[in-house]
Amino acid sequence: MGEGEGCGSLLPQMPSLRHGFKLLRTALWYICFPEEVTVYIDPIIRFIFTVYHLPPIALVLALTHSGLERIVWVLIVPVAQQMEKQPYDSSCMTTFMLGMYHIFLLILPYSTLGVAVATLGHKVLHCFLETMVDAHSTHQGKDYPLFAARLRFIMQDRQRYYIFLVVLFLLVSVALSGLHTDLLVAWPAREPWVVSGAWCIIALQVSFVWGSAISHPELPPHPFIWRRIVGIGDGEFARFFCGTWWKSYIHYMRYIAIEMVALIAFVALFFRGPLYVLSSSVELVMYLNMPHLVGHAVVSISASIINIQCSLNWLRRHSDAVLPVIFIASPFQLLLFRAMFYFRHHQMTVLLLIGVNVLFIQRVIDLVREFDVTEAGSVYWKYVDKDEPIPPYLSVILENAYETKSSHVDVASLDYLIDIKAMKIHRDGEEVDLERKQITEYGNAHSFIWDGRFYAYTVPRMISVQSSRHFGGKHFRRVYILLRMITSCCLMAFTALVMGLLFQAAFPQLHPLPVRVSVSADGNALTVDHIVLRMHLLSGRADVTPTLPIASSAMGSASAAFKWHNATSLGEDWYSSLCARTFHDISIWEISLLALASYLSNDDEVKEMLDFMSMHMGSDWVVRERHGKDCISIDSSTQPTGWDGYYDFYSAKHDLSIIAVSGTDMTSFRDFLIDVNVFFEVVLYHLLSNIIPGAVILPSELIADLIRLASLPAAKNREPETWETLISSRNTNLRVCENNNYRRDFFADVYNHLAFVGSRPNPPKHVLLTGHSLGGAVASVIGSRMGIHAVGFSAPGISLSRKKFGIDLENIHKFVTRVISSHDIFPMIGGSGGEEHHVECLAKTRELCHAMEFLVGTLWRSCGSIRARYPSIHSVV
Repeated sequence: MGEGEGCGSLLPQMPSLRHGFKLLRTALWYICFPEEVTVYIDPIIRFIFTVYHLPPIALVLALTHSGLERIVWVLIVPVAQQMEKQPYDSSCMTTFMLGMYHIFLLILPYSTLGVAVATLGHKVLHCFLETMVDAHSTHQGKDYPLFAARLRFIMQDRQRYYIFLVVLFLLVSVALSGLHTDLLVAWPAREPWVVSGAWCIIALQVSFVWGSAISHPELPPHPFIWRRIVGIGDGEFARFFCGTWWKSYIHYMRYIAIEMVALIAFVALFFRGPLYVLSSSVELVMYLNMPHLVGHAVVSISASIINIQCSLNWLRRHSDAVLPVIFIASPFQLLLFRAMFYFRHHQMTVLLLIGVNVLFIQRVIDLVREFDVTEAGSVYWKYVDKDEPIPPYLSVILENAYETKSSHVDVASLDYLIDIKAMKIHRDGEEVDLERKQITEYGNAHSFIWDGRFYAYTVPRMISVQSSRHFGGKHFRRVYILLRMITSCCLMAFTALVMGLLFQAAFPQLHPLPVRVSVSADGNALTVDHIVLRMHLLSGRADVTPTLPIASSAMGSASAAFKWHNATSLGEDWYSSLCARTFHDISIWEISLLALASYLSNDDEVKEMLDFMSMHMGSDWVVRERHGKDCISIDSSTQPTGWDGYYDFYSAKHDLSIIAVSGTDMTSFRDFLIDVNVFFEVVLYHLLSNIIPGAVILPSELIADLIRLASLPAAKNREPETWETLISSRNTNLRVCENNNYRRDFFADVYNHLAFVGSRPNPPKHVLLTGHSLGGAVASVIGSRMGIHAVGFSAPGISLSRKKFGIDLENIHKFVTRVISSHDIFPMIGGSGGEEHHVECLAKTRELCHAMEFLVGTLWRSCGSIRARYPSIHSVV
């Protein structure tokens, strides 16, 4: 069978098909797309399909962050823990510098891997951001101009086309192999209307492309012969499809989508409620961007591979440039090779480093090529009419076309078409003559290594990771510069947190400032001295204005910051359900004091606080030993994390253990890294929900799935035993340590502690978890998984992150209680769930509403029943 015979039965019918589609277009065109309507609604529709590219962009950002977090928690945090055991001496400059050098050597392979992950994430992020800008852009009368330019670039050459097909096959295969269950089973079962609607609209769009193309009067003869499609010949089909057809019809794809979404919503309104229709419509618009996103990703990856191939071919033709390439690349190559050797037993990590190394080598070759076409190099290109030099990134393309003797008009970028045979460039609809000047003969590139201008040009661009990004033209280049600035700032901030973690671990002088507690000599007054304020608990025999030793340079008494005028009378409760709330006969106020005690880093001061509570509140709390490491570790995923940010307070009178988890210490870099690790994905969602129309009404189940996907959870996550199972079991053997999720679940030791305590012969009858802020969120996670009640004070919610931590929503509602202060933004994070109590913030400044001390004071001032329960405590100031 000869070429084109496969379409032999179709081609004779082409005129009749064209005539039929023309009649259909005449009948329906102006009904569906009247010009008077499109002029006004086009900006709205364009905005909708542009802004709904943000969710995949956010997903890539979150995945990149999760990859970096894995590196920090698996590799760097254990180094920091080892440094805490053997800190460096910073008393003299010599030992200080030696310590810095040792830290540098320890984290060098990890830093290299982190840069590789950030580079890959930046590349994907840039591709997706280009897709979003492309969806909103119009260039020379074309919508989606960058997609059209790249597609034409690929279709003009057979080899490029084959690369495109291979990339498309591999990308689809990888996506299906990793997400086939979600795409083919879970998603259709959960959202049948959305799935059916998406496939119907995509089928209609494909039919529109086919019909409008074959009915177009300028369609080349025999268009579907394979030789024409893959660019062999004059490239007439590529010019028609990416030029004439694209300019005339591509923008109607949006109108087909939006009108079909409206039609499906109208039909669904009769079967489902309006809220379901709204949320489904938002989902449908998001999914309809996927073809553009996938298509743009495929052509972008294909173009990158083609550019790599072009750079390597240039180096093969110019072997004299090998030495300058080696000189520039060798320092970075040593770092990459060292990292590859360090991670040699981890194949995926080595593959990642190899991929980044290929991109790096290509960039070095391109820099040498760019320098070679400047006035200091071998060749010089300029415009004839203006007698001005052509930018190096464009001169490189011109010189490559000149060397390879290109005979057809090729796509250089969105702004330029080059005809090297005629020595012309097509720019903004006009032809400009070019001039090539040979400065020196080829073969002298090795002399660049002695030229200072060569290093001045290449090294800064290499260090700053600058890329030419020529294909998108001026418009898209601005987007790339903005993205590079944002990602660079984010990466530097993350790096600063990691370095702060290491320095605080290595040098004791930089350790966080602790919360301090001091008790008066007569035991009638207790002072909690925090970095932001100081709180006093006074008995009836204490001075109203205590004169206690200053434990730190914190602010003075908190009384100036409280709104003291709104205290209740004795026996009067502002919040009747909260004030009367008890857990195993322990009041909510007493639990809040234990949550505050978890911030103390000195066991002696914890004992002082418990003694004060025993003297004036009648409690009998004692601190019990931590058992976070008393378990059986199977592999690295079940090793204890060594985190000690919790206390086990036991009361024999109530046979109750309260596990108090500490919150964020504002002077601890490690705690800030923990906050970023736990809340990054959900904070990103909240930011997007304020930007993207309708995102706030998306089903929480979908949001929870996306947050779980973005967090890169462990492949296997064993369900921990519940507390009821532990205490009813007669098995007193040590349990297997809880999975630490690549050590990102830093609180896994709390599970291990509870499993040890619950499996002992005489476990406590009752257990309660509590904490403030981050500690409250951690307590909620552990309590929901183990069936233990958790009380969180000013704690972020966990309902949106429930699948990230493997929690059922039902358990959150059953076991979680939160006390939330007004004007506190942190409890707004993560979604609501469980039993919630809201109180009025008694701080005069909103910034202090999150402080635990103010919640303690608020409960005391607002609950007369609590004051009546503890008559020995006179006031809290």
